[in-house]
This record gives sequence, C-alpha cells and structure tokens, in this order.
Amino acid sequence: MSDTDDLIFVGIGASAGGLEAASLLVQNLPISANAVYVMAQHMSPTHKSLLTSLISRETKLPVVELKDEITPEPNTIYITPPNLDVMVENGKISLHNPSGHPATPKPSADRLFKSIAADCGVRCVGIVLSGTGTDGSYGVQAIRESGGITIAQDTASAK
Repeated sequence: MSDTDDLIFVGIGASAGGLEAASLLVQNLPISANAVYVMAQHMSPTHKSLLTSLISRETKLPVVELKDEITPEPNTIYITPPNLDVMVENGKISLHNPSGHPATPKPSADRLFKSIAADCGVRCVGIVLSGTGTDGSYGVQAIRESGGITIAQDTASAK
C-alpha cells in the first residue's frame, strides 16, 4: 500500500477561457479534504504560463507547477505547464509529451482524466470547466465507468 492509496485525485480540465471558473473553484476548495488537485488548462504552448501564480492568489492551498514526476502531497494543487500532458500512474503525477494531432489542446484533459480513472478508480473526480470543444468528454466517461465522480460547469456560466 503506497502513501497515495487513500488520497482522492481530482482532475480539473479547462479551456483557455477557464481562468475565472478555475479561480472560483479553488477559492472554495476545502483545506483538508485529503485530495490531490491536478489542473490541465489549455494554454498557448509558446508563452510562459502565469497560471500557478494566478491560482496561488485565490487559495490557501499550496499551488505547485509540475516539473518532474512526483509523489503528490495531499491538499495541494498541481498545475500542468504549457505544451505537456499530465498523467497519474502508480500514485505518481508525471508529465508527458502530448499525444495526438499537433492542433489538439494541450494539456489534454482527456489524457489526465483517463489516467486517474485507471489509477484511482472510485477515488477520482473529474471536473470540466468552460470551453466549447470535446476535450475531457472521453475522460469523464472513463471516470464514470471506474466509479468516480464527474462534475461539469453549468453551460450558463461557462465562457
């Protein structure tokens, strides 16, 4: 049994216009839910991301930009850097080169969601914020099939 066997893994997928929704979400996250939050927000692959510092201003939880494979800490928000995908495998969070067509959104919410479904089963949650594309739709299906919970932003408030 690893140190992460009792953690809840929460994948958060958002389009480039999802900063407002992500900010509101992290403002309302509990301080001690024994959860790991992994954010995959679509962003330009050619610009330095300010997402980590922007999200840090909105929550008391630690916010960390992923750089290498890590064993996650509970009650921490992990941010995926531009032009990489993020996956959870064997209780660890790791970055990967994007798969699929070069024009597909990066990081991929589908790839994150599918990985947490496979690795965490009923201990996973997928949250889809904002956007008009389909990234995340196959991943939330995998989460539902694994017994996890899926949440989508209401279309009335999505950007």
